[in-house]
Amino acid sequence: MRFLQRQHDEQINGGDGDPGTDGLLQQLRFEGDNLLAAGDEAIRRALAGSNSEDFLRTSRQQGGE
Repeated sequence: MRFLQRQHDEQINGGDGDPGTDGLLQQLRFEGDNLLAAGDEAIRRALAGSNSEDFLRTSRQQGGE
């Protein structure tokens, strides 16, 4: 996925974009990857050694939350 996304971005930008935006794009990708990894870890810890039904019941939104 990451490789395909980079190829797509390079085709759109054509290499003529602002050089400062490349660093920002890389930083945002890095932060997004970290966020996904943290979410994956939180779910894995929540489900480890427990019943997934309990996890779903406690994480279900109530009303306007």
